[in-house]
Amino acid sequence: MTIKDTAAFLHQNDSYIILTHRRPDGDTIGSAAGFCLALRALGKTAYVAVNPDVTGRLESLVSHLAPPDGFTPVTVVSVDTANISLFPHKWEQQNIDLSIDHHRNGGAFARNLLLDSDCSATGELMVLLLKHLNIKLTRDIAEPLYIAIATDTGCFRYGNTTGNTLRATAELLDTGINASAINSEYFEKKTVSRFAIEAELMRDIKNFGKLAVMFLTIEKIEKTKATYDDLDGISALARTIAGVEIGVTLREEKDGSTKLSVRSASGYSALDICEKLGGGGHPRAAGALLKTDIETAYAETLNAIYGLYPELR
Repeated sequence: MTIKDTAAFLHQNDSYIILTHRRPDGDTIGSAAGFCLALRALGKTAYVAVNPDVTGRLESLVSHLAPPDGFTPVTVVSVDTANISLFPHKWEQQNIDLSIDHHRNGGAFARNLLLDSDCSATGELMVLLLKHLNIKLTRDIAEPLYIAIATDTGCFRYGNTTGNTLRATAELLDTGINASAINSEYFEKKTVSRFAIEAELMRDIKNFGKLAVMFLTIEKIEKTKATYDDLDGISALARTIAGVEIGVTLREEKDGSTKLSVRSASGYSALDICEKLGGGGHPRAAGALLKTDIETAYAETLNAIYGLYPELR
């Protein structure tokens, strides 16, 4: 669907529930919150589905937008969710009427799809959509959309930040939101547990020059008492080491599987690596779920990377 078609769809329908993905980040939560408030500005009934994984700072963006008991949605919309397996369990079998996404391989599960992989974040795409809906940006709408864009661009430090990204962000800033305070709260402050988990990760990092691999085990998380908020953005840590072009984080899950996160510099594709292992994402930031223990996942990840980039051996 085009943005124009999507705007027409949204005008024609009502009684919305908006879905976010598991282990939600700022883009999916911020996009959902801003979108929900925008739909309400159109006179629509709209709520953000409760996501059991959302914690801490992000929860405040959507807690007041939860549906009342007994609400039965007519129109189901997902935001920033590339694959139906990423929904919280309650919604995995739900028919999705519209998916709004910026992942290159996103949204094929939905009846209708608004996809723009040139956008840095789904939040950026939302700003464009709201223009077509003729919705006036308010501070309440702009703040979560700013958080969405800032999350996926690393506060505008990542290579996915474009002129269009900054132009969309400027429109949000023009509403009077306090970007400095938002940046400090969401992207600068760290708890003692966050510093502790970073120290644990760096203690046994595998550094092969341009490639670095971190192991986020259950033992480390429990030892440092790190919360989900503390782990937000931890996958980018390995890439902050001078000389590292591909940063890998392997996270041990309680069910015995391993979550893979890859961050890469230009010239290397995190997406290609993760797609070889059944995952997806973006060219510079991608992930996969490997249904194996962390040591086996480590070997499989190295094989995938070396298969694509043998010069890194």
